[in-house]
Amino acid sequence: MIIDVHCHVWEEQYLSEDLRAILVGIAKRLNFDLSLILDAGPERLVSEMDDAGIDKTVILGLDYEYLFKGKVSYKEYNNKVAGYINEYPDRLIGFAGIDPRRGKEAIAELERCIEELGFKGVKLWPLTGFYPDDVQFYPFYERVEDLGVTILCHTGLGPTKTYLKYNRPMYVDTVAVDFPNINIIMAHMGDPWVNEAIAVARKNPNVYLDISGLEPVFKNTPLVFFQNLFEAKMSCGIQKILFGSDWPLFTPILSLQEYIEGIKKMKVPPPMKLMGIPEFTAEESNKILGENATKLLGL
Repeated sequence: MIIDVHCHVWEEQYLSEDLRAILVGIAKRLNFDLSLILDAGPERLVSEMDDAGIDKTVILGLDYEYLFKGKVSYKEYNNKVAGYINEYPDRLIGFAGIDPRRGKEAIAELERCIEELGFKGVKLWPLTGFYPDDVQFYPFYERVEDLGVTILCHTGLGPTKTYLKYNRPMYVDTVAVDFPNINIIMAHMGDPWVNEAIAVARKNPNVYLDISGLEPVFKNTPLVFFQNLFEAKMSCGIQKILFGSDWPLFTPILSLQEYIEGIKKMKVPPPMKLMGIPEFTAEESNKILGENATKLLGL
């Protein structure tokens, strides 16, 4: 089974100027046509999953209202995710977008999304202005732990007009230590703090790394990609690495099909071969592409 643990779905008519500006910034930075990522409906996603041979995908709600203006509230966004899941129940898995600064309201929404909407986890987006290890969020984490669901936390780079300081992997470490029964996925391998993210995952049995958003690195600087992946494998174990795409944001650089095929047929760059670094085996690729996520999400 192939599983993408990090994906977004949206409809263009619901994108506010603030959210559209994020997409504009990505398109400009990577020099591609903005229209290629504005159409991000579930039909397109499932079609591209079929092309790539992906069995299931986690789609993430976003709670952005503390920083960005939107046309839909965070609850409405979660409802839309629920609608997409109901449309494709065998293919899509939902994670709720909830900002823990909402306090009791955050806990109530967590309970609604897990117990009523059937979501399997929660997405934290600290780039909107919070440190994940703030003790005021501990009642929220206690409820996450009670419900037995997974947290996917953004780490690493964010869009312009956001502060990187909130996205350091080290802030996940505190939560992982204080809540050892919560499984936490750190998005994007913490890039550019990859070494820090690997250290957090190595130390904490309940912390995992996803490779979402690394398509430009995979395509343009494969030596860097494989160095990071090999270090993660040797430090944390291959079981800690999960496939994710951050669809649709980087599909103009590397399609889902190309990214999947790239992981299946990974070849260590010649400079690394000269250092005696072995190739990734088919068994290891299969673990990254789905076996690890299957166990983590209890599928």
